[in-house]
Amino acid sequence: MNAAGVAVLIAALVAGNGSAAVPVAPARMAKLKPAADTQVDVRILSKHRPARLRLEGPRSLEVVASGNTLVVEGRPQTSVLRLDAGRWHVRGRGVDRRYEASLSLEARDGELIVVATFALETYVAAVTASETEVDTPFEALRAQAITARSYVLASGKRHDEARACDLTHCQVLRGEGFARHLLRARDAARSTEGIVLHLSDGAIALAPFHASCGGHTAEPVAVFGAPDLTGAAAVPDRCPASPWRAVVPRALVSAAAADALGGPAQAADLLLDRDSSGAVVRIVDRASGRDARGDAFFRALGARAGWDRIRSARFSMTLGGDQALLEGQGHGHGVGLCQAGAALLARQGWTAEQVLAHYFPRALPGKLADK
Repeated sequence: MNAAGVAVLIAALVAGNGSAAVPVAPARMAKLKPAADTQVDVRILSKHRPARLRLEGPRSLEVVASGNTLVVEGRPQTSVLRLDAGRWHVRGRGVDRRYEASLSLEARDGELIVVATFALETYVAAVTASETEVDTPFEALRAQAITARSYVLASGKRHDEARACDLTHCQVLRGEGFARHLLRARDAARSTEGIVLHLSDGAIALAPFHASCGGHTAEPVAVFGAPDLTGAAAVPDRCPASPWRAVVPRALVSAAAADALGGPAQAADLLLDRDSSGAVVRIVDRASGRDARGDAFFRALGARAGWDRIRSARFSMTLGGDQALLEGQGHGHGVGLCQAGAALLARQGWTAEQVLAHYFPRALPGKLADK
């Protein structure tokens, strides 16, 4: 198709909806340790940036951020507010969530910084419920629980305030939601309690997951760089293709490339290098000879255009006029557990252990206390 034809096609397309998990980057390895007393502190509600919250639980109180001053029930407080563990109902503008955790709150520039501290298995159940669909088969929920537990323990501290956040940057945690789904997620966490994926040296695998691989998962080193801390591998999968299309300004592509390459770049000069799965693993600026990981380019595109539009790192790009047509498959970075594929395999009778062996052939499940 010539440039004029591409421009016509681009003009006729409407970008699809959806969401894409932000790609994760490997962090330091974590050695196995007993899980009984492990807790996970999570910054919550950061997307909402609340200035005022009403808390109901072991105590009932209203908390307001006034500049850098925390106001509790109308009284300024100079220190961080710490609330004992319990079932907390947190409400505010656009916020209505429930958490089984202890809470700490402080004020920063008119925003409430809220950190919830969960028992490990409570956190794993909440993430499993938040990261999966209501109709996810039970064995896929069990596989998700083991993956989520492994990831949070291996990833170390990813934020100044807490080990993790409640967004796709770490693992999605929406608080208690649909009761039936949460109960099933709790059963999945309970049935896999303390089980993680670990590498041959005993370190916990930094086990990532994504929504849909589009039929083939990606090689972790190609996407994230070496060394591989995930235990995953590029494998063909029964996940549906999940095709998507997005039309974005050519200037946006140039800006995203500049973000990834660390200097000025033009969309017309870009060469996309793909692996066997079709994922963009490297971009090359033919004008300057600079290159960058495809993961960095994918993240830059998603940050600028929206994760609901740039759904995966498996895409091709065609330029036409002042627009760019991106056509891809899947949803997310494509490494590790494919949630759509895992659900399909579980419906076909696969166990959680078989699912994990498929997506993480370089890791083995084991109890935290075993090492």
